[in-house]
Amino acid sequence: MDTRDAVVALAAARRERRTIDPFTDTHPDLDEAWGYAVQDLDLADRLAAGERSIGMKLGLTSAAKQERMAVHRPVVGFLTDAHLLATGEVARRLDSWVQPRIEPEIAFVTAVDLGGGLTRADAPTVVASVLVAAEILDSRFTGYRFRLPDVLADATSAAGVLLGEPRPVGDLDLASLACRVEVDGVLEHEATGAAVLGDPWLALVELSAHLGRRGTMLPAGSLVLAGALTDAVPLTAGRRYRLVVDGLGEIVVDLLGAVGAVSP
Repeated sequence: MDTRDAVVALAAARRERRTIDPFTDTHPDLDEAWGYAVQDLDLADRLAAGERSIGMKLGLTSAAKQERMAVHRPVVGFLTDAHLLATGEVARRLDSWVQPRIEPEIAFVTAVDLGGGLTRADAPTVVASVLVAAEILDSRFTGYRFRLPDVLADATSAAGVLLGEPRPVGDLDLASLACRVEVDGVLEHEATGAAVLGDPWLALVELSAHLGRRGTMLPAGSLVLAGALTDAVPLTAGRRYRLVVDGLGEIVVDLLGAVGAVSP
């Protein structure tokens, strides 16, 4: 399948608020390289339209998410300024998404340009700050059914991100930090930082390896999402969401008065 055709199909689905079948249903020979090629074209189109690149995100870094999505390796996507949302914007944007979900993450802001070759021991030295984040997903594929090339082509389902207050790295043991997701005051999911590759710092190592393979660099001051700590929950009008990572803070999304699509 032509990469430009895939970009056009995905853009039309986003614009028209509809979902499509995975490309791999009819083109089972598509591979990881094809997915990243589509993603690159998509990002180029967005930048040409005026968006600004602000960082990168990792996805499927937890065993739970890999099992849920049936994709058994981490993926890497991009972030632009169009993804950044304030909590109050979520209610206003809700009807622009088709099947939105929200998930808790640990995020980093880089202190230096990041390329290949990063080790676990060096990972904290390339970070200026760490913060709690909530990512909003909205897959273009019906029911979040996709294979690896599909999700890569679809910018790893990225729809938005909310950020907490930056905190110094200090002596935080990220792997031990407790995370909770509450919906209407009821606990839906809980985990620790270790859900991300056993150690959230390894997300930066994974990203560094990805950048090294592609011969690219992530500039200092970039945002990096380490990947979901728990499975995502449907983001639905009329509900209140609280995502907490002890030691980093919390993000609250109140949709009690919102009107929008109900996620499947």
